[in-house]
Amino acid sequence: MASEATTLCPVALSQYVVAEFLAHHPWQDQIKVFRELYRVRRDACLDALQASFPAGSSWTIPAGGFYVWLTLPAGIDAKAMLPRAIQGRVAYVPGVGFYSDGQGARNLRLAYSLPEPDRIREGVRRLAGVLADELEIVATFGGGTP
Repeated sequence: MASEATTLCPVALSQYVVAEFLAHHPWQDQIKVFRELYRVRRDACLDALQASFPAGSSWTIPAGGFYVWLTLPAGIDAKAMLPRAIQGRVAYVPGVGFYSDGQGARNLRLAYSLPEPDRIREGVRRLAGVLADELEIVATFGGGTP
């Protein structure tokens, strides 16, 4: 109830302070700075994926936001691969967490908003190495996700 009251009836003083700030500060210039910062980081991620990921992989090219949605080659389960990725010092969010019906096993979400471009490239390089090992395991022993 308290949260609802705050959302439906925000404090007038807070609204006034925000309105004054927006009226007298160049906040739109800051948006331009952030858009360029995130574009550089997104492009570092996309370039690294293009350079190091195997055939059968695909990904989105975000027009905004902070994430790339990646589809792994057939036979690879992103959730099963996660512990090995973490051991390789790279992390992601498995795609199954974004579906209620069990889909998304071959998908993962990569964030690019926080790290510097060099760290993004290094993270993608590490993830590509983990994926190469995973592909070798699947080729040798079978299993994985269709």
